[in-house]
Formats: sequence, C-alpha cells, structure tokens
Amino acid sequence: MTPLLNAPALLPGLSLKLEYQNPSLSIKHRSLPMTLLARAEAGRIGRDTTLVIMTAGSAGVSVAWAASQIGCKALLLMPEGAPDSVVNYARWLGADVERRPHPQLQELLDAHRAMPGSHVVEQLSDPELIVHYRAVGEELLRQAPGAAAVTVAAGTCASLMGIAEALAPAGVAVYAAEPAEAAVLSGEPWRPHNIPGLAPPAPTRLFRREAVAGIVPVASELAWTTAREALAVCGEPVGPSSGAAIAAARMLRARGVAGDIVAVCSSHMVTSL
Repeated sequence: MTPLLNAPALLPGLSLKLEYQNPSLSIKHRSLPMTLLARAEAGRIGRDTTLVIMTAGSAGVSVAWAASQIGCKALLLMPEGAPDSVVNYARWLGADVERRPHPQLQELLDAHRAMPGSHVVEQLSDPELIVHYRAVGEELLRQAPGAAAVTVAAGTCASLMGIAEALAPAGVAVYAAEPAEAAVLSGEPWRPHNIPGLAPPAPTRLFRREAVAGIVPVASELAWTTAREALAVCGEPVGPSSGAAIAAARMLRARGVAGDIVAVCSSHMVTSL
C-alpha cells in the first residue's frame, strides 16, 4: 500500500496518494510488472524473450524492472525528447533503449509484433492492464473513507479506468486530468504538450467516458508550477503529471465540488527531467 499524505497547504481537504513510492517510481508498477510476471509464470514469457514497449517514460522503467526480475531482455522505444534520467535508469536496469521520431517508433513496434521472441506490451489497448489498478482505488476506500472525489492524470487511461471501477460502487467521483494543449479525451485533436506520460500521440483504446465524472484540462505550465509548489509546501518531489492531478483538484473545488479530494500522484519528478 502506498502512503496517503494530507496536503491542506495545497488545498483544504486535499490528500495526495503517493504512487511514485512504488519500486519502479510510478503507478505503472501496479500493473505492468504484475502482468508480465504472471505471463512469465504461465510460460508465455521466457528468458529468451524480449519485452518491447513504446513509451514516453514511466511505463518503460516498469517494464525494464519486470525484465530484470524475469531474467529476460527489454527494449524501450522512446520519443526523441524522452528524459535522459529515464533512459539512463532503464539502461541501468538492463534495458535497451531506442529514441526515434514517433512515426519510426510505430514502425518499429509493428515490426516487433511479427518477430519471434518479441513480446510487445500493448499499454494503449490491453484491457488486462486495467485490473491491477483497482488496488489503488480499493486502498483509497480504506485510507480516505468518505472522499468525495479523486483526480487521476490520464495517459493510457489504464490506471484511470481501474481506479474508477474500484470506486464506482462507493459512489466516489473520479475525474481525469489531461493536458489542455492536447485535450484528446475531451474530443480535441492531439497537439504537442509538456506533461510527460499524458495524452500520447497514439490514441488509447482503454478510455470509457461513462466511467468518469468529468475531464479537467490542465495547461502544461500549470502542471509544472503546481508540482514545484507541492515540493515547497509538502516536501514531495511529485512529477508534472501529479501536478496536473493536484491542479485539477483545485479546479474542481473552484467549480463547487465539496468534501475531501484525493489527487493520485502517479510519478516522481525524476522520471520527467
């Protein structure tokens, strides 16, 4: 169970779910390693397998960590602007990393789908990944009973959907935070933005609009400044996606959402630098 930190200095009634305290530094650790380790145990992945994922950062670190535990190889296909900190950490974990323009990354991923020995991690379309994120919502029901709302930064939307599924029976409203510059869940076209891990250029197939109470667009600059504010007042090095979730919580309060709000802090700042 990851910690829940009360953060009234950021917003009265706000708590932060510190998901970057997982071993691979993000909420992705909840699902990707568990899924891949289960596939290895079932014989679908072996030591001669190469795990392949197209990723902007955090998911790649979790896949590299899983590969280190399985004893197999990992190949991370990352955009040219991927943070050096993530690339260096993934390589330290034993993964190979290729940074290319996005169209080339998609071509490489498609090629690996047909390669014997490659196991492509389909984080934008594999519904199996959603199930493991339910644990985050289940923990929140114990840690923050009576919470009125939860904000989750939306990238692949697997964590968003899993948390929403777990909280729905309790009537807790879950809101998606997405980049204002690339408000794809809101129906806008994709455009470049500066919140790593959110709104990838390739569309997700996992998002279900009816599962969330609303979508809150957050400007990239606001996400970063809010993350820095969280460090100043709470001492927590939350990443910009976490800053977006906190900013979304503040916006919801300004719109009249009463009661306690939890912002899920998905990743550590180090994975965005």
